[in-house]
Amino acid sequence: MPDSSTEPGRGLSIVDRLSRRSTWIFLLLALLAGLANYLVASQTADERASAAEINLAGRRRMLSQQVGLLASQLQRQTPPRPETLADLGLAVHEMADIHRTLIDGTPDRRIRPLPEALAGSFYAPGGAHAQITRFLDLGLSLQSEVADTRVFQEALEQLVALSRGEVLFAVDHLVGDYQHLSEGKSDALRHQLWLVLIAGLGLLAYSALGILRPLIAEVRRTLANLEASETTLRQTMAENRLILDTTDEGLFGVDRQGRIRFINPAAAQMLGVGAEELVGQAHHPAILSSTADCPICTALACAQRQKIDGAHFNRKSDGKDERFAVEYSVVPRPDGQGAVISFRDISERLIAEERVQRIRQRLVDAIEAMDDAFALFDADDRLSLYNLRFTEFFPLPGEYGPLGMSFSEFIHEVGQRGLYAQLPENLDGWWEERLKAHRQADGSMEIPCADGRWLRVTERRTREGGTVVIWSDVTHLKHALIAADRGSRAKSEFLSRMSHELRTPLNAILGFAQVLELAGGQALSAEQHEYIGHILHGGRHLLSLINEVLDLSAIEAGKMVIDIEEVALAPLTGECLTLVSPLAANRRIRMQIDIPDECAALADRKRLKQVLINLLSNAIKYNRDDGEVRITCGNDGERLRLGIHDTGSGIAPEQAERVFQPFERLGREEVEGTGIGLSITRRLVELMGGGITFDSRPGQGTNFWIDLPSACPNSVQAEMREAANLPIATVDRGKTVISLGVDTQTRQILELICRTLDHTRLLICASPDEALAAARASSCLAIVAPPSLLAELGEEQTGHSSPPARIALTTEAADNTAGIDYWHPLPPNPRHLARILRELAHGYRTPQPT
Repeated sequence: MPDSSTEPGRGLSIVDRLSRRSTWIFLLLALLAGLANYLVASQTADERASAAEINLAGRRRMLSQQVGLLASQLQRQTPPRPETLADLGLAVHEMADIHRTLIDGTPDRRIRPLPEALAGSFYAPGGAHAQITRFLDLGLSLQSEVADTRVFQEALEQLVALSRGEVLFAVDHLVGDYQHLSEGKSDALRHQLWLVLIAGLGLLAYSALGILRPLIAEVRRTLANLEASETTLRQTMAENRLILDTTDEGLFGVDRQGRIRFINPAAAQMLGVGAEELVGQAHHPAILSSTADCPICTALACAQRQKIDGAHFNRKSDGKDERFAVEYSVVPRPDGQGAVISFRDISERLIAEERVQRIRQRLVDAIEAMDDAFALFDADDRLSLYNLRFTEFFPLPGEYGPLGMSFSEFIHEVGQRGLYAQLPENLDGWWEERLKAHRQADGSMEIPCADGRWLRVTERRTREGGTVVIWSDVTHLKHALIAADRGSRAKSEFLSRMSHELRTPLNAILGFAQVLELAGGQALSAEQHEYIGHILHGGRHLLSLINEVLDLSAIEAGKMVIDIEEVALAPLTGECLTLVSPLAANRRIRMQIDIPDECAALADRKRLKQVLINLLSNAIKYNRDDGEVRITCGNDGERLRLGIHDTGSGIAPEQAERVFQPFERLGREEVEGTGIGLSITRRLVELMGGGITFDSRPGQGTNFWIDLPSACPNSVQAEMREAANLPIATVDRGKTVISLGVDTQTRQILELICRTLDHTRLLICASPDEALAAARASSCLAIVAPPSLLAELGEEQTGHSSPPARIALTTEAADNTAGIDYWHPLPPNPRHLARILRELAHGYRTPQPT
């Protein structure tokens, strides 16, 4: 078969045939495209009309529900509100207009008259038209009826019933009918478009097989011949150009006499000379100044590759000669006619290495100047760097390194030498927990030492996968915290005692003043009556202050009793509004409550009432005259958010941090109060397992938010019964923590803490006898229970050398405190409780003073 490239006119003939046939194909494709466009355009108009009709039908359905909802609201309003009745009239009129539009159609809105396919069922007796017309007539009749009459109420009941029954079914059915009509037209168009697509694909297949394929075959043969003849040259040129022009390394070649034959742009740029100036010159002295022991000359003479580090080449810079550090290699050519030299400028690398060395030295000096012990473990967890303080903290023998020692070996050696305050029988568990914390390396922990010191260990990961460990001596801080805790308890005890001592004579003063006020009669002058009023007013104010100080001291001492129960918020808020309403009436402040009846919280009813009265009193006292106070409540299933909103002057941003501080008045001393109410409020809310926040805008008002657990009494009681009926598990290894008579929230916290302690599990016991039996059958760390149940355990020992610690969960100390090691408030503080159990797991016990 002759080559098509050698036949004159063959290519033109192919092009002519392709041109003629492509014209017919183009005409056929244009015809198909026009047909498809016509189908799509017609369907688009139908779809727009259908969409408008469906939207109006959906709007008619929504308005029917809105009319029913407004009618339901009017039933509950006594008397019916005019604005609600007006909204009902607007909704009925709008629904009537939409209904007429769907029946008659409107060209400007592209709404067609009622389709014939729907007319039969629509106008049938008892059909959708009759139901909707009856519904609209009934709604319009309400506008002429007298509100709050029997006829009016009967009409409302019929409206509500129709909106939930026949009318809702009718309008829903009409929406579905409109959608079915639209879907049927869409399906018909889809079938037509499929036929057009199949015809177009057939035409394209014919053109591809009958015209393009032979032409492509002939063009491919011609291109293959051209490609074969140019491939070798193109590859060679591309490789050479790639090597010379795109590499960042300097490249130049020399002949046998050392004259430069070629040089790439990168080399010319580093040498500071144009490439055309260097070509033809000898590499001595253009590039290398000295000829003694020249590696390039050696490579040309012996035909061996040379690699040189730390040499210097010449460079022109601003007309001056200078030298710069390079590393280069010399590769002789295979034909022996010269060599190729590649080099790179290492000046910046040498400067960077020198800088890194200086920084490393500074880092070492800084580490050595630290008061803390420092150690760096590499990616293989082996000790690679430490300071002198490290050797002082851990005087390990020389045969163990310490360089190169793995962290596991290091911590075992520290534990075996007794540097940490760990009992021998607890070492295995302590090692595992310590290694686990080291592998996480995301925090810090405090570890007691055998010599009485306390070390805070902080660990962090490095970018290279290593670990930085810092040991800080926090003994003085630990002792200071213990002393501060004792001082705080002493202060609270002092406040409690002094408040009691002050309240006793104050009650006597108030009592006698009231006797004088009631029994004085005409025997006292008006001025004396005024003096008695001053005594009673000042005494009550002082008594209120003493009671608040007593509450504050009881909370700080951990003696505040919190009785968690299900509290309905709407009745409780109503009681609080009754108490504060006289204060609001004096300043003409409107009180609004918006709390659903079903809102209930898990809280102490007495303390929650105290919190609400305090916040409502503040909202009134710090409000403006003729202002407003609004109480709202939201529920997300797990938490309740109770809001108290006022329209007062607000709180400045710079004062926000001082709002909950005791005795803080924020510069409003003219307002009656002691300044500790909000402090007590926040602590009471926290004791009930909640939180309190606020946001304020100066000049617009303040919003206080109280978050409390949502009440779910059935599930809570079920969980308590389930926890009480759990059998005592047999413990075959590790340690246990026994809970007795604790609530579900505390039990979940204890389970979470036990999972963080290796080989420690939680046992749920239903009675003191079961708790004692479980403590004897296992290695028990602690028994967590209310003080009354701990008292029933008595002083009986479990038979172990280290008896379990007894942790009382309460808000006040019991009369019988014998045998109780720790007092912990309710609701529990997870971090504080975890610290106690972790110290017990490590064999360290610091009982709190009772």
